[in-house]
Amino acid sequence: MRTVGQILKDERERKLLKLEEVEKATKIRKELLEALEKDEYHRLPPPTFVQGFIKNYGRFLSLDTEKLLAIYRREFSDRKNPPKIMEAWTNPIDKKRFKITPSKALGAVVFSLIVTFLIYLWIEYRFLVGAPFLEVISPSNQFTTSNAVVVVKGKTDPEAKVMINNQEIQVDISGNFSQEVKLNGSANQLVITSTGKSGKSSRVEKMVFLKP
Repeated sequence: MRTVGQILKDERERKLLKLEEVEKATKIRKELLEALEKDEYHRLPPPTFVQGFIKNYGRFLSLDTEKLLAIYRREFSDRKNPPKIMEAWTNPIDKKRFKITPSKALGAVVFSLIVTFLIYLWIEYRFLVGAPFLEVISPSNQFTTSNAVVVVKGKTDPEAKVMINNQEIQVDISGNFSQEVKLNGSANQLVITSTGKSGKSSRVEKMVFLKP
């Protein structure tokens, strides 16, 4: 009686099909197909998977898959043919591997440009709608000095208007500002505001004490 492997091989050759064609259609590697046709079950994965191979192969060849499986169960013996997982099984034919292609590279560039553009829009929106960024580096709050002049330093948005106690001061192209302020009396409150194009303002208050 012919084995499952002989039946599959004979039918494939009768239909003038090559193993490469069967491999492409069934997604079963050529090495596994060869082992199956030669009844070399020791080169194949566990029986459950082998039955799946037989089913797919038989269906592709328009054979009676139930009959093929019945023959396989009769001829196969776990004791005589211990299953062994092949490298071909651990690397199936349809396993996808990451490869850098021109289309992927172009897609990455386009994605980067889109992200950059969105960041730019967000920054512009913040300038036009939101209150500007304002940081006063010096003096610190509740700063005490014996000097009648204190230097106020900080940073804001380049296009914002900065005022110290309602007096406008200069801001450089990077948004930095530095201004000397005269102190009057022992306790001096400094109110620093930064107003953006939207009309919204950020405000920082500092208290500076002058020693007599």
